[in-house]
Amino acid sequence: MDQELVFKASTNIKNLIGRDLVTDQFTAIFELVKNSYDADAKEVRLEFAYSDNGDMSLIIEDNGIGMSLEDIKDKWMVIGTDSKKHVLYSEKLGRPLNGDKGIGRFSVDRLGDYLKLESVKEEAPQKVEMEFNWRDFEDEFGNLDDIKIPYFISLHPNKPSGVRLEISKLRDSWDRKSIEKLISNLQQFKSPFSINDNFKIILHAPEFQIYSYEITPFNLEEISSLWVDVEIPIENTSIIKANVVRDGIRYTEDFTNPFNFGAVKSRVYFFNSSEKVRFKHKMHTTVKDFGNVRLYRDDFRIYPYGESFNDWLDLDIRKAQGYARFFGSRDLVGYVQIYKEHNKEINAPTNRQGLIENSYSRELRKFILDYPIKILEKYFFKKPKNETFLKAKEEVRDAVDELKKVTKEINKSSPETAKVLRKITGVVEKSQKEQSTYVKNQEELLEVYKRVASKEVLLHQIIHQALIKIEKVITVTYIGVNKINKHSSDEENLNDNLLTSFNNINKLTLNAKDYLKKARDHLIRKRRAEPTNLYNLTQSIIQTFLTTLDEERIELNIQIPAQLKFKIDKNDYETIIDNFFSNAIKSLKKSQGVKKEISIKIVESSSFITIVFKDNGIGIPLNLRDRIFDPFFSTTSSSGMGLSIVDEIVKENKGELNLAINDNVGAEFQIKFRK
Repeated sequence: MDQELVFKASTNIKNLIGRDLVTDQFTAIFELVKNSYDADAKEVRLEFAYSDNGDMSLIIEDNGIGMSLEDIKDKWMVIGTDSKKHVLYSEKLGRPLNGDKGIGRFSVDRLGDYLKLESVKEEAPQKVEMEFNWRDFEDEFGNLDDIKIPYFISLHPNKPSGVRLEISKLRDSWDRKSIEKLISNLQQFKSPFSINDNFKIILHAPEFQIYSYEITPFNLEEISSLWVDVEIPIENTSIIKANVVRDGIRYTEDFTNPFNFGAVKSRVYFFNSSEKVRFKHKMHTTVKDFGNVRLYRDDFRIYPYGESFNDWLDLDIRKAQGYARFFGSRDLVGYVQIYKEHNKEINAPTNRQGLIENSYSRELRKFILDYPIKILEKYFFKKPKNETFLKAKEEVRDAVDELKKVTKEINKSSPETAKVLRKITGVVEKSQKEQSTYVKNQEELLEVYKRVASKEVLLHQIIHQALIKIEKVITVTYIGVNKINKHSSDEENLNDNLLTSFNNINKLTLNAKDYLKKARDHLIRKRRAEPTNLYNLTQSIIQTFLTTLDEERIELNIQIPAQLKFKIDKNDYETIIDNFFSNAIKSLKKSQGVKKEISIKIVESSSFITIVFKDNGIGIPLNLRDRIFDPFFSTTSSSGMGLSIVDEIVKENKGELNLAINDNVGAEFQIKFRK
């Protein structure tokens, strides 16, 4: 006769899947908050409070659907239950479910020795209470089912549904710093792409002067001026859609999807040096310490991806290769979201740390590098001229940081060697500082020379243009004298010729006078910046071009907020728009067989006003793009001073003028003014 054996669970299994598995207290809290989310709670409240005996406890209370005695018995008390395994969405609000391994409840063991559980099931008149002493499971390795957990039932017909967990004898020391870290982590708890499901997380820690603080996500768009959204849409996984936002202007690209996994969304922000300063001021931490590219599954984070110590995409190794410009982990903050329903091959292990390594998870890494990050690295504008120095400066700074870490370690065993290393580090830092000061001084001096030279060149051109206009007056006068001599016997013709000639001379003289007056005002006038409605002023400037636009059949597209105001000198703004329109019209006159278009758009972000002027004319050849702001250089047979003047005006207003690099016909200029 065949004999049979069955598995039994030792009490030690509680540690194996509880305290020993969930090694991080923040991950443990996340698991419990996720349980509240899965239970369709509208709010979960975390409260740190001292009990009468002086010990701190943690209370996690939600207003979800709650658990009945049967739920607790058949689901909550069953280790590894698959009650959620084949259910994708919550029963009430249709949220994507996160807990499917049946072990999240043991996070309470990771957090503290004791648990008091209270639960009221929705539409049920009774409350279930249970108390757990996790030490009962540790006294000896008995059978799990030998440990009896008493429960109490009381009638509460009007009590709202939900679960309350009171965890006491906490295993970790919670101070102000760790509470703030918990808040920071909870702010990144949910994906930025998640639905608006009215799920609130409230933290209350009166001992640390934190009172019913609602956890809200970060808004990095207020800091970064360059980011990219890339997704493989759920509705069409054969394509990859990319949207790059730079200074409020959006660029779109579509690609064929070469990957085998399902739908995914991503957003990656880049921070330049000045934005890193603003980031630290606003976020009270650096971009480097904040972390890099985080991974989410159905709205919730997968740890430790994206933590400051976890460069899971090897961005810094890639950047160190040096054969091209790459972003490192300290330059980026990003979010990538996958879906359990659409990415069944990409899964997290039991301990909720990282992903199970397979071909699909490796493809996901390749997708993030090849699309969000590489697209972000594309240059839309000209590179800064001091880029090489800045890169070298950053590399030296990184080397110094590493040297300091090594010195700190060596100091434990060899203080004298550490002393020498500190001296070397000081010399390197001092040398770097002196180099930076020298380069900065040289750049400032060069800028002064450039401005002086620019004004001198501009003055010479003004004189040249004035002489041309005066020559026209002389020419018209000469022609008039000849006509008078020729028709001196004919009194009627003589009068007509005199009148015509004098009228022409008068017009040319007034034109020359007006030109010289404007030139004088441009060179010596004092700018008067004042709040200006850019929509109204632009419309006024455009009126002078309407006849030409109509004759040349040029379609005009204006996208400027009607109430947009910006502090700028009106004459400066008029000169900028005048030059752009004049150049665009000249370029479009040479275009054949196209629907001629000019567009002007102004985008306002939290930090900038960006003016985008675009036409579909003959454009600017790639090999000439670096010269278009030089005085006298022109692609339209003009004087070649227009863009040089615009560039100078923009700099006077502490702005930035760039020619956008695109594959489309025509030219696109962008001016960025800081608000």
